[in-house]
Amino acid sequence: MVGCTLLAGLTYVDHDNQLLRRQQVFGTVVSVDRQAGILVRQETGDDFTIAPVLDAIEPAQPGIYQLADEDTAVEDPDFTALLTIRAPLRS
Repeated sequence: MVGCTLLAGLTYVDHDNQLLRRQQVFGTVVSVDRQAGILVRQETGDDFTIAPVLDAIEPAQPGIYQLADEDTAVEDPDFTALLTIRAPLRS
């Protein structure tokens, strides 16, 4: 995966599965580590790390993917991933 492009859709929910927010991240995979996660370098130069859940990553279908919160479109990424991040119950 290193050197390939990844488009990740992240859904953040609270401990009751109520939607908090959604985020999309696109960039080039810099490193993959079972402990540290998957480091993605975005076009802005910012790095973003996603959980190392390789089962959530699939080869992308060819095409144009419109990012929801921007005017940016991603053409033919190598991989896509959908992840849900659940906040822990705090007492």
